Amino acid sequence: MANQLPPNVGPVDPAVASASGAVSSHRLAAIVSVDVVGYSRLMEADEAGTHEALTQFRRSTVEPLIAEYHGRIVKLTGDGALLEFPSAVDAVRCSFEIQQQAEIWNAERPDDRRIVFRVGINLGEVIVDEQDIYGTGVIVAARLQAMCDPGAIFVSSAVVEQVGNRGGLGFAYVGERSAKNIIDPVEVYRVTAEAGAGPFILRRHFRSRRWLLVVGVLPLVLLLGLVAAWRFDLLGMGEVSMPASKPSIAVMPFRNLSADVSQDYFAEGMNEDLITDLAKFPGLYVASRSASDYYKDKPAPVQLVSSDLGVNYVLEGGIQKSDKAVRITVQLIDAASGENLWAERYDRNPEHIFEIQDDITKSIAGTLMGTTGLLAEAELRRLARKPANNWIAYDYLMQGWHEWYKFTPESNKEARRLFEIAGKADPTYARVYAGLAWTYALDYEYEWTDQYEETVAKALALSKKAVELDEKDYRGYWALGWSYLYSWEHEKAEAAYNKARQMNPNDAELMAEMASMLIYVGRPKQAVEQLREAIRRNPFHDRWYLEYLGWAYQEAGMAKECVDTMKVVDPQPVQTDLWLLRILAACDADPAVNKMDEAHAVAAKILALDPGFSMAAHRKYQEETLPYKSVDLIDKWIVAFQRVGLPP
Repeated sequence: MANQLPPNVGPVDPAVASASGAVSSHRLAAIVSVDVVGYSRLMEADEAGTHEALTQFRRSTVEPLIAEYHGRIVKLTGDGALLEFPSAVDAVRCSFEIQQQAEIWNAERPDDRRIVFRVGINLGEVIVDEQDIYGTGVIVAARLQAMCDPGAIFVSSAVVEQVGNRGGLGFAYVGERSAKNIIDPVEVYRVTAEAGAGPFILRRHFRSRRWLLVVGVLPLVLLLGLVAAWRFDLLGMGEVSMPASKPSIAVMPFRNLSADVSQDYFAEGMNEDLITDLAKFPGLYVASRSASDYYKDKPAPVQLVSSDLGVNYVLEGGIQKSDKAVRITVQLIDAASGENLWAERYDRNPEHIFEIQDDITKSIAGTLMGTTGLLAEAELRRLARKPANNWIAYDYLMQGWHEWYKFTPESNKEARRLFEIAGKADPTYARVYAGLAWTYALDYEYEWTDQYEETVAKALALSKKAVELDEKDYRGYWALGWSYLYSWEHEKAEAAYNKARQMNPNDAELMAEMASMLIYVGRPKQAVEQLREAIRRNPFHDRWYLEYLGWAYQEAGMAKECVDTMKVVDPQPVQTDLWLLRILAACDADPAVNKMDEAHAVAAKILALDPGFSMAAHRKYQEETLPYKSVDLIDKWIVAFQRVGLPP
């Protein structure tokens, strides 16, 4: 696989990427060794054809899968590659999907031109040194690959123990094998499709979204761009930033310990509420929900979480809920030492959920910031949102958010129904109205309605109601900012967004989504800085962060930076990426870039997707749909389209 896979797909460890030179560190990792069977024979028979075939398979399958499973390519090794994953589950699932896709792909190729891989996977400690990794763990992975059958995956017992039944796959015992330079025999297993589990589902071709307020699933062919920017300085983002003077914490996804998986919504809601409550303390840095959500169903050492998210402390917890009781267990861990600083178990009636949340928040504040006793009580009273008057309202609110996060027309309607039930249970519960406002915002953003003015008007009325009922809930102000923006009330929109940020300065999603407002009011350079900060704060950011960054660069006249960003985003010739193609065409044709051939090629894709496109029609669309504060901002688009040569 020589020269087929770029060496920097995926996250780069800060120690490796340090500008200070050769810095080494140790960490636990899943190591994947990949080899192309009969590579020399293939290259000798048809060097150009083999190279082209591998390039095609890399672009369509290998890179997107490595990106999806949060791995990275450490180095190329002649006819193979060395990969690293933070999770053994991800390493096995990714490798299995690659082999599945290779089998499908090879079915259309002549027998003597098929490209077959063998894969070895081991879990162990590695030494990270500049752009390489070393250690016995790496050697074992290479030995497993060498003894592997063509088209198969061999793994060590350490991988089997770590993955267990969580990967949706099975393991067949091969036996003990002696390996060169390894003293003890290696217990070898072959990865199989688990009996009775049904076919392994390939997670592909999900709809791309213009913007999200929570981490979601992306089309894998595009996810490479996201992960390439993930803590890799391709766009000059730098590493995750953490305020040096503040204690910092990540609230990990709470585990649903109930037998009923339908109770997942409650664990998710509890997790988000704690993040929001802690984020309000000005002396505490809190990783965003979208960042910590990456680890859901992906157990990881606290040291890895600390490195990934730039935090000193990690909060873990679990919830077991029934109709009459709720048990919550939590523990606060020092990421550097692994020491358990505080732990508690709560067995309460569900009606006391808000008391539990307050108690956990106070305990963390006291442990990390010394905010205890009367001071903690006063701080909580100052920051606290108004709780629901009864348990039923809160429970339906959590169910509503669970549906809303699915981002489909059907789930959005279901979320609205659940929010409305919560509102009937407690008509004074402000968070219900903020949730309802966001359902109408989704209708507008996704064009699930043709009643645009009425939809925004409903969102505005509901968000005003939310703020009126509780002036301490930042989501209400966030929704109010969005609603004012799309009502063309720009000053009020900015005031509401700023209020939301003041209440929750740690929310990277808010920081990034607010950038659209800054662009529409004519401050794209400020939007650029805010988006770059959001990306630094959320290393597991969604693709839309980079989409917005490219848009902000274009609006700011930073065409070269726009093109570089769009190369990472990699917009495809599909309707959902049409707006990105327009941005790319405008920047390619900018005099500072002057790539007219590329601009004309992108223009052809635009016209293929939108044969009736004209600058006049697009201007009308922008004036009626996009809340630009000044027509001068729209004029810039028309000038750019003129340079591209699009129809008038």
